[in-house]
Amino acid sequence: MASAVTIFSLIFLLSTTVYLHHPVLAWRPTLIETDKLMCITYRVHVMNGLSSNKDPLFLHCQSRDDDLGDHTLYLGGDFNFKFRIKLFGKSTWFSCDMIWGSKHQHVDVFTEKIEGPMCCIEGNSCHWRAQDDGIYFSMNNVDWIKRYDWLQ
Repeated sequence: MASAVTIFSLIFLLSTTVYLHHPVLAWRPTLIETDKLMCITYRVHVMNGLSSNKDPLFLHCQSRDDDLGDHTLYLGGDFNFKFRIKLFGKSTWFSCDMIWGSKHQHVDVFTEKIEGPMCCIEGNSCHWRAQDDGIYFSMNNVDWIKRYDWLQ
């Protein structure tokens, strides 16, 4: 018969193998190569960069777990929120429905795998700005990239 040490060793080896290869049990936060070890807390800004106040920007933002409500932004307005990424379960995700006059767009303002690494590099903030020709993204509130066109 096998000794208790051999049986314990086999059980330990099997348990460790399952733990390290199971997609949920083995998940760890992704480390980002910055001067920080990793980013857990973020702030998302959604700003009105439209040309006039004739039609303000209307927002409704939410995550899988939280409804951040309705917001009206006038020229230069900034709605922002701070959160921590989830360490277990589904990845962190926030979206905003934006309406400007007769135009609208659904924007994923934070996904852990896309905006998470980019925004971690520049101070843990993601910036979105609605402009007349579309919706722009920035990691640093200086360099802007158009990510969405308005829908009619």
